[in-house]
Amino acid sequence: MPSGGATSGDRPEPREEAGRERRTEGAGGPARLTGAARARAGRPGPGGEAVPIAVSWDERQRRPVAFVWRRRHYQVERVLETWVLETGWWKDGGHVSRSYWRVRAGGRVVDLRYDRLGKAWALEREIG
Repeated sequence: MPSGGATSGDRPEPREEAGRERRTEGAGGPARLTGAARARAGRPGPGGEAVPIAVSWDERQRRPVAFVWRRRHYQVERVLETWVLETGWWKDGGHVSRSYWRVRAGGRVVDLRYDRLGKAWALEREIG
């Protein structure tokens, strides 16, 4: 599997914005997300956390071929990008080992992740 650079998840969030959304009101317009809330806006779960999903894996091609999200089955049309995040191995309890696949499926572009330590799949975010 090809690998790329680390994700922004490798950097800690500013303490004052971690775990909450901040909104600002525009002049007569709808509220707009700012700060950490904007970074989480593309994520599928409430509050921005990744959503556990079921994935069909093709061992021969070494890639995900389908997944179920929100009770709908998606066929992976194309793998757009792959990368690996490996960090925190030097800390007790801070080790993160994940493989990521950015895929096009059902007209959507999403980031799928596989937690190598927990052996679990999740949909990390929907792009665009």
